[in-house]
Amino acid sequence: MSKRARFFYNGLLLSVVGLVMRAVGLFLGAYISGAIGAEGVGLQSLIGTVYSFAVTLATSGVSLSVTRLVAASIGEGGGGGERILRGAFLYAFLFGAGATLLLLLLAEPIGLYILDDTRVASALRILSLSLLPIALSSVISGYFVAVRRVALNAAVQVLGQILRIGMTVVLLLRFAGAGVEAAVMALAIGSSATELICFLVALVEYLFDRRRYGNVENKGYATAEVAKMALPLAFSQYVRSFLLSVEHSLIPRRLIERGNSREEALSSYGYLHGMALPIILFPMTPLGSFSGLLVPEFAESEGAGDRARMERIASEAISKTLGYAVMMAVFIFAFSEELGYVIYGTYEAGHFIGFLAPVIPLMYLDHVTDSMLKGIGEHVYSMWVNIADSFLSVLLVYLLIPVFDISGYALVIIIMELFNFVLSFLRLRKRIAFKTRITSALFQLCASLLATFIASRVFIFSGEAATMPWLVMKLLFAFSIFVAIISGTEVARNIRKKKTIIYKT
Repeated sequence: MSKRARFFYNGLLLSVVGLVMRAVGLFLGAYISGAIGAEGVGLQSLIGTVYSFAVTLATSGVSLSVTRLVAASIGEGGGGGERILRGAFLYAFLFGAGATLLLLLLAEPIGLYILDDTRVASALRILSLSLLPIALSSVISGYFVAVRRVALNAAVQVLGQILRIGMTVVLLLRFAGAGVEAAVMALAIGSSATELICFLVALVEYLFDRRRYGNVENKGYATAEVAKMALPLAFSQYVRSFLLSVEHSLIPRRLIERGNSREEALSSYGYLHGMALPIILFPMTPLGSFSGLLVPEFAESEGAGDRARMERIASEAISKTLGYAVMMAVFIFAFSEELGYVIYGTYEAGHFIGFLAPVIPLMYLDHVTDSMLKGIGEHVYSMWVNIADSFLSVLLVYLLIPVFDISGYALVIIIMELFNFVLSFLRLRKRIAFKTRITSALFQLCASLLATFIASRVFIFSGEAATMPWLVMKLLFAFSIFVAIISGTEVARNIRKKKTIIYKT
């Protein structure tokens, strides 16, 4: 299989799996919000920010380090990097066990002094039990990427989602009526059990796959080598994850200081962060899959000094991302009210979906630009941009929420996406002379506006009157019109070109 074919095969596989996972996760989130309410979603989101930092501490950059080191070892005839993997497992065990112990001991103080809600302590203790399996799973995941067997990772992800759905439904049916605290504890139990089972399955896959390399490099642990690469990566992740935790714990506090009750603050936060953002991020799944594969493409071209190839790939990636993001922004904005009612059964979610939709092009372009920067060795620059982004986000949350209420947090998201994108885009532009097809994006904007306008006139039901089948048909109808406009224009352009050639001849 050629490099181009392998790139698209892996990207397509990851995109399909990612889209299915995101779609299922989206509807699972809708089910959870219906079972535990907006306040429960807000509380769960707060727990998620602390848990995310704990996961960052547990993994500490090990997955990417394993991918790079094992791939290099295979290329040098090292038989798959047995010493590296042994060292990586030891590294992951130490950090995973340490993170587990810290979260167990600090769960109560975190709830009391940081999140200002003692109901989170029990859930955090339960979630701490998942940190060691996650750390060890990261080693296996990095290994599968290094040996180009992403299908094995995908299989574990699908299994994990199936288990998470089943456990969530069963446990919520059992505990949702016992109050918000019992409900988030049930979710924590399901999540921890899922991570443990997924690790055991991944371990079995890994042990079978390792047989192909025989018993080479059986002695020693390359823990120092792994740590030398992983710790610098981990540092930036620690800082950013910590700042994100501070930012999200600050949001309910500033809302309460503005005059909201605790329940109102958590509900508003749940509508925006727990309901609207997943909708905004859902269409980015295919971009995430392909942009991750751009890193080795640019690294290889950079090493070979092939600037023409980098410029060609960058131009195509930026232009296609811009067109796709513009279309998605228009579609999500036009149907935001229906999305809020159909998926979450609430107007507030739809309001914030529509409010955030215009930032989609910046958000998606920044993600792809960041991947290309990493590919050409600008990951340190991206690290400092992300840290600056996090610092400024905390400051703006503190300043804007007392003035604009929860809409202040939405403004923070928009401002910081613009900040991050401009800095990353200018840096990439300085390194690579790519081209951006603005006229093509403007045409796709017009086509999207026309398609959504026609669909809204044909499918007249909207808001709370819409149903899921009705919304799906409306979206498919609008997308069909969009494709027809784009395809028809392309055909007309080709015909005109042929006539011009014939006339000149």
